[in-house]
Order: sequence, then structure tokens, then C-alpha cells
Amino acid sequence: MASKEKFLFLEPLRGIFALVVVIVHGGVIGSSSFLLGNERMVANSTMLVDLFFQLSGFVIAYNYADRINDSATAFVFQFNRLLRMYPLHIVTFLCFAVGFPLLEYAKELYTGETGEHHAFSDFNLSAIINNIFLTHGMFEDELTYNYPSWSVSAEFYTYATFAIVFAIFSSKASRVFTSIALVVISALILHFSDSAYPETRLALFRCLYSFFLGVLLYYIYDNFRIRVASIFVYLSFALMFVCWYFGNYLSSLITPFTYFFIFLSLLWSESSAMKRLLCTPKLVFLGTISYGIYMIHAIVWHAITRVLIVFFDYTEEYDPKIGDTVLNVEPGLSTALLVSGTVVTIFLAYLSYRYLEMPFNNKRMKMPSRVKGTNAASAYVQGLLKQREP
Repeated sequence: MASKEKFLFLEPLRGIFALVVVIVHGGVIGSSSFLLGNERMVANSTMLVDLFFQLSGFVIAYNYADRINDSATAFVFQFNRLLRMYPLHIVTFLCFAVGFPLLEYAKELYTGETGEHHAFSDFNLSAIINNIFLTHGMFEDELTYNYPSWSVSAEFYTYATFAIVFAIFSSKASRVFTSIALVVISALILHFSDSAYPETRLALFRCLYSFFLGVLLYYIYDNFRIRVASIFVYLSFALMFVCWYFGNYLSSLITPFTYFFIFLSLLWSESSAMKRLLCTPKLVFLGTISYGIYMIHAIVWHAITRVLIVFFDYTEEYDPKIGDTVLNVEPGLSTALLVSGTVVTIFLAYLSYRYLEMPFNNKRMKMPSRVKGTNAASAYVQGLLKQREP
């Protein structure tokens, strides 16, 4: 099979906006930072996750639309997705569920002091089970442990939905129709439940909505190769930032379409300064390690918070701007901590990518050739044998 074109200019978008999420969540070490002065931008930053969902939908459809055609290929696809997502998820989950509580317990033993919030007060068996099975984005009422991982939960089962749809329906028309139906059904559920950017319970439908918009984006791009002026790239980004700023006045079903315009304008436009900038190696690499950036940053912010409280006697207070407790830190120190914490997050994401994510990802199975009468189990064996061929 001929190799697919690489859209390098799309990859950095993951990294850039993952860093935005990192900085916004860094408000827990002090919302007084010079980088977090705009309350509206901070409050509406949750809508950026839908960009990741939609970009995943486009990239997955682009790479697998012609490779998933039966239960065997669907099984291998989902197994490979598990290898890509699960190792880092379980490591970050264990940091919150086991690592931090043990450190707190060691501190309590050393000091002999136990406050109202003791080391294992956050133990939640239901949340532990749901995190292990990646169902916490659907069955928990609130964010638990590594809180950004709610999106991984929703995306994993969205991948499964994609695999099932493409295994059942082989024609392009039926796949497009089913994708439209999933977008419409998800939109109706979110609308009539009054759920704006849900991160629990209905998070799956939020992911399905944006992901299958990305699938439809692929089919539009695949069937209509239009050339547009590069000015549309800048206009689409401007529209996104306007919607981001005024997001509290807009339906959460509208804002994902701004990403739709960004992706189409980048795909359809000729070479431009924006596309050349996005193709620079450092930005592409930032996109490459974006999963680690997104999954690890909460650990970094929590660690910094605990160090400042335990060793430097800083206190916390509730900040309605971010809806969470934050440290009472002066603006200069808060800004320095945000910058240094972001740098540490990027470095840890690089280590995660090199020593955790890729070693598991390299164990992925090859997509089996389409063989009539086979099943998923036999395809698994075939995939392992193919991997071991010299």
C-alpha cells in the first residue's frame, strides 16, 4: 500500500494547545500569574479539548478508512490504540492513586501530624475500577485522580465506535451517513441534557460529536481538493480565538466548527508563512510528545503545590475563576512556577514518549490482510507472526 501524505502542519496544533491547557491548569499554583490574567480565556479553555478530538477523527479516518473492513482489522486497530494510550494512563493514574498518598503517609509518620485531609482520604474504589477500565469519563460524577484523563476514557471508546462502524459498513456512502447520524445523535443528547463541555457522564457524546466531525472532515478533504487563499488560514484562527473568548455566550456545539474551518483552510491552502512555521521541527516534535504533555502536567502541578505547602508553609484558598483551590502566591513567583513547571512537563513528556509510549507502541500488531472467514482471535495470532517475520 502506498504511503500516505504526512500533514506535518497539523501535528503541532496538538502540542501548542496542549501547552495552553497545561498553563491554564497551572492556575492551581496561583491564578495571580501574569500569564493567567484573562478570566474569560481561562474559563473557556475547556473547549480546546474538542480540537484534539476532531483532529484525532480526521487523522484516524485518513489512516484507517481503507484498512478497517471486518472484525479482524477492527480488533487489531483497537488493540493498537490500547497499546498507544494505556501505559501512560495507568502510570499517571498510579501516581495519584498510590504514589502521592504514600508520600503523604510518609510525611505524616515523620511529623506525627495528621490533618483533616489525611493521606488516604481520597480513596475511591469505584473511581479506581473505572480508571483501570478507562470508563471513568462515563461512569464517574466528578473528575478523579489524574483529572485530564477523562478525555482519554472518552476517546478510547470513541475509537471502538469508529472501528465497529467501519467494520460493519464498507461503502463510503454508508460510512458518511453513519458518521452524520452519530454527530446528530450526540448533538441532540448534549443539547437536551444542557451539557456544555461535559467531562464526566456525557463526555463520550462530546467526544463522539467532535471526533466524527473529524471523520466527515476527512471525507470532505478526500472528495473535494479545493485551493483557497492563505488568508483563510489566518481568518479561521481569528474566528477560533473570538469564539474562545466569547465561548460562554455560544453553544458548545458551535465552537467545534471553528476547528473544522482551521483544518480545512490548512489542508486546502497553498504554502503560507503559517504552514511553514507549523512545519518547523521543534513544533512538530512538540506535537509528537503532546499526549505526554497533556497527561503528565497535572502531576507536575500537584507536586509543586505539595512542596510549597509542606516545606514553605504556603496556604490555599478557593478561586472562583478556575473553580478550584489555589495557592496564595505572589504574581512573580506564580509566573516563574508556571514557566518552570511547563518546562519540566515537556521534559517528562519527552522521557515518557521515548521510554514508555514508543516501546509499547512498537509492539503493536500489523493490520492483517482481509481474509474471508477469519476471526479476531486468529487475526491476533496472524499479526504476532507477521511482527516476528525477518
